[in-house]
Amino acid sequence: MSPQRLLLLPGWALGPAPLEPLADALRQRLPDYHVECVRYPALTSHRPESWVAALDHQLPQDAWLAGWSLGGMLATSLAQWRGRRARGLITLGANGSFVTRSGWPQAMTAESVGEFQRGLRASPTRTFRRFAELSAQGGRDTHRLGRQLMEALAAMPLDQALAGLGVLSALDLREVLGALKIPQLHLFGDSDALVPAAARQAIAERLPEAGRTALIEGAGHAFPVERPEETADLMATFMISADGSRHLAEGSRHVAEGSRGPGS
Repeated sequence: MSPQRLLLLPGWALGPAPLEPLADALRQRLPDYHVECVRYPALTSHRPESWVAALDHQLPQDAWLAGWSLGGMLATSLAQWRGRRARGLITLGANGSFVTRSGWPQAMTAESVGEFQRGLRASPTRTFRRFAELSAQGGRDTHRLGRQLMEALAAMPLDQALAGLGVLSALDLREVLGALKIPQLHLFGDSDALVPAAARQAIAERLPEAGRTALIEGAGHAFPVERPEETADLMATFMISADGSRHLAEGSRHVAEGSRGPGS
C-alpha cells in the first residue's frame, strides 16, 4: 500500500528550502505520510492556469495539498482543478485574493502591487529585501528571519519572480473556497503585514461547514518558517481528524451497501 502524501507548495520567489523545517516537523507527526516540499517548474507565464496545469502534471494525485502564501493560493486552485482527486487543502498565510477587488477590501491595493512590480524590475535586490522584511514583520526574531528569507529570494531568477507575482495578482479564489468538497484549513498570523487579519473572517464566512480557520498569535506572514512546530501541530491535528472522519464515512457506506444484499 503506497503512503499517503502531503505536498507543500512554497511562497512567492522562495523555493522549497524555507519550508523544509516545517516538512520535517510534519514527518514526525505524520509518520504514515510522505511529505514533500514542491519545487515549482521554471515558468515565465503570468497566467495562473499555466501554472496549475504544470503542477497537476508534475505532482502525484490523491494527495493533501498545502501551501504558503502564493503556494496556498496555487494549492487552492489545484484543488479546484482536481476535484475529488485532492484529499484536502491547507493554506498558510494565503488570501482569497491577494489584491483588492469589488467586495474584497481585505487585501493589498492594485496600486501597491503595481509599485512592487515596477520596483522588482528596477531594483530586484532592494525589492526582495523589502519583501523579506514585510514577511518577517510581526515575528519574534525579525532580523534573523529576514536574512533567512533574503537568502532564498536571492537565488530566484528575476523572470520567474515576475511571473509568480503576475500569477499572485491574477488569482481570484473567493468563490472557489466555498465550492470545494474536500476538508480545508486556513491558517493566519495575527500580525501579518501582507495578508490582513480581516481576511480570515472573510474567508471563514465563505467556507463550507467542514472548513476551518485558525489564528497563530504573535506571528507574521512567515509563521510557517519561524514557527514550524506550532504550524505542524495544527496541520497534523486537522489532517488526522479529517482522514479519520473520511474513513468512518467510507466504512459506514460499505456497511450500508452490504446490508442491502442482492436484489434489495
